[in-house]
Amino acid sequence: MKITAVDVRLIDANFRNLIITRIHTDEGITGISEVVTKRFDDATARAIENLVENIGLVGKDPRQPALHFERMYRDNQWTIGTVAVSAISALDIAMWDIKGKELGRPIYELFGGPTFDTRVPVYCHVPGGSTPSEYADNVGGALARGYKVMKTTLPVYYGQKQTVATDGAEYDFGGGAAYSGTKGKVDGSHNEHQWTDGKIIDEVIDFFAEAKDAHGDDVELWVDCHARLNGATSMRLVHGLKGLVDVIEEPLPPEDVPGLLKLKEASYASGGPRIAAGERIATVYDRNMVSMLTNQAVDVFQPDIGNCGGFGQLKELATVAAMNNIAIAPHNPNGPLSVVQGLQGMGFLRNGYILETVGNEDEERLAEQLLTKPELVRSKDGFLDLPTGPGLGVELNEEGLDARPFERYYQTTR
Repeated sequence: MKITAVDVRLIDANFRNLIITRIHTDEGITGISEVVTKRFDDATARAIENLVENIGLVGKDPRQPALHFERMYRDNQWTIGTVAVSAISALDIAMWDIKGKELGRPIYELFGGPTFDTRVPVYCHVPGGSTPSEYADNVGGALARGYKVMKTTLPVYYGQKQTVATDGAEYDFGGGAAYSGTKGKVDGSHNEHQWTDGKIIDEVIDFFAEAKDAHGDDVELWVDCHARLNGATSMRLVHGLKGLVDVIEEPLPPEDVPGLLKLKEASYASGGPRIAAGERIATVYDRNMVSMLTNQAVDVFQPDIGNCGGFGQLKELATVAAMNNIAIAPHNPNGPLSVVQGLQGMGFLRNGYILETVGNEDEERLAEQLLTKPELVRSKDGFLDLPTGPGLGVELNEEGLDARPFERYYQTTR
């Protein structure tokens, strides 16, 4: 089997674009993948094309993804960053899709799975909203849709307004959604090197207190800090969220491994939230970030299959995590094909914990438009069924792709 062509296209997915890659072969089998890099859409798409050209991928056998990974990673003068690794991920995933289709088996079986019998636990995103009561209502809405575990980005920092900019216009998420990437009271330039007013942290805590008061133990709440806090601020937040939040994601910049470890130990001592991070790790060769695992600085590790190097690298990173008794919850605030890729990954992880999904009605409608089997990403009581078809177990709907041309989005905050 030989690769005959590789094509890449950018698909609008409401507030971000999906980078869809297809590898065609002389035996009529086509492999597909989705990665997302938001502000670097164009760069990543071109990086995929560069890789294909640079290593002469056309004419090669796609059933050797491990060999091609080494060629793509090593045939490069520079230390590789997220754009280049996301490009590698796109090609790796599509090659595994081809391999699974040829063998007639799901990808997770090629890695020794399944490790889940039939269903994979998932969590959804819940927008923070403008007030604690609005957030509590949003949590109630997710519970009504069957989710028991849900995450929001830091209230007050994000989600107070409902629009993001695109080509100078405003994209309205509507219905009080207050998408987590939109503006809050805290300016987007406020970073981890600056002190945060304690009143802001108290206000953040109020959101979770009201949600927990309204819904109690029916819900497990996570909060994503997007690495915008310093050590003192994150310590105050962790202690304030005791009993309210189960997992706090990226409270510090992920490269601050000593700080994460101190925070984790302090949270353990007080019975506070578990610590999560890892979405910014690019391959097992990122030694600083892998030290997060070897130093046991987090409880939950969150590699993104579309940004860490693909399925092979997910397996290697998960092995390092398993050696250090750390659970895996793959990062995935992406499109419907990424959800299917996440299910395949969870299907072979020994230490797989839960898969991230956006999980709202808009995403279900997007799946209806883009996937031939949208039911694969439709949650049933907080679970998704493992795909059973060959490769990824799903195909893309060409008409749906054509109906969603690239849209240039500019988020108004970090």
